[in-house]
Amino acid sequence: MFKTDATQLLLAVLPAGDYENVMSLKSQLPKRLILNELNWSAVESAKAFIRRLFSGPPPDRPGAIIHPPLTLAPSSTEKPSTPDKHQMAVWEASHYFMRRPLGLDDFVPTLGTGAGTCAMATAFGAEEISASGVQWVKPAVRNLSELDHLHKPGVTDGKLGSVLDQTRSFAKYADERIPIRIMDFQSPFTTVEQLVGSERFFTLPYDEPSKLKAAMDVVTDFAIEFFKAQMEAAGPSVCRGSWPYIWFPPEAGIQMSDDNLVNVSPEIYEEFVVPYNNRVADAFGGLFLHSCTIHQGHLPAIKKIKKLTGINCDISSSLPVSDLMEAFGTDAVVAPHCYINTGNRYRDFADFTSSMLGSWKPGLRLFIYPCTVMYMPALGKEIACDSNAVRSVLESIPAWRRDHSCLQS
Repeated sequence: MFKTDATQLLLAVLPAGDYENVMSLKSQLPKRLILNELNWSAVESAKAFIRRLFSGPPPDRPGAIIHPPLTLAPSSTEKPSTPDKHQMAVWEASHYFMRRPLGLDDFVPTLGTGAGTCAMATAFGAEEISASGVQWVKPAVRNLSELDHLHKPGVTDGKLGSVLDQTRSFAKYADERIPIRIMDFQSPFTTVEQLVGSERFFTLPYDEPSKLKAAMDVVTDFAIEFFKAQMEAAGPSVCRGSWPYIWFPPEAGIQMSDDNLVNVSPEIYEEFVVPYNNRVADAFGGLFLHSCTIHQGHLPAIKKIKKLTGINCDISSSLPVSDLMEAFGTDAVVAPHCYINTGNRYRDFADFTSSMLGSWKPGLRLFIYPCTVMYMPALGKEIACDSNAVRSVLESIPAWRRDHSCLQS
């Protein structure tokens, strides 16, 4: 596609002959940070593999990220002289990308637009507070009768305006080939909980089911509206997810976190959540679902989510990965991670990776995501990801060696 440069654009909107003003304004435009030294062929290979993992014939290997050690950064990532906060964030991320070896795993560089887990609720008037270093919100609904009159806010209300500003700034300054992630998409079910408070929320399905459904209608429609706006701001290379930190292509639909899944019965989840998750999936062409914990009893309800493209949880506090693979792995990507390591389920990162591989076979879609750290309850501390140990396990698969062992950063 033909692209008009900044000078031509400015000349088109300023009075004829105002060349000096054009050049003055152009000098004030942010200089795009181009990363030509990045291993773009490795990036494109990873993206092609992930697309196939989501929508093509199942590949002959699982996907995985191994967190290899960083290298020295090349000089082309020189810090801008007078950056604003968004330019600085892009520079810091780009500096990291240039230091991270590419081609050794299925990592795709992306820019995050994190705004916390309560950003959507702030648009409805919830006040964000900090407690124990974590952001929460005070309930915005004082009387449950207010749920009958809940209305959609504007897409720039609360923290969402700053999220859109950040997204647009990233899109203007970053290398256009670097995808920009959507912010954390907390499910409508979670957002309604944040608006009314947990104590009242979990009685709503029994005491005020119509009020809960009315609120779910409004929040679901608004979430769809906002994320369409953010995706437009991010541009055509938008990454349609926040967690886990893999690249989500258009074939994934959109990634959403639904951590209250395990806090309600399967019957409540099916009636009060699944229809709205289906609405999100319809709007974006699919749904990749995260829940910190998933139990066996919820599988039939989750299976009623249409266009489910993938599923993620902390597998140490959830059902066995073999059950997730059996339930979803033929048609959707199962992407387990482990941080909590409940009950010392895994001895180390190699043990975690081996356990995940033990449930994979050709024809199934698996993406192994070792977190950068894993908590070890027996030690009372976190341990860092051992990339060599993870790689050694993955190299037992011939197709992994074919795709990664010979590639250089």
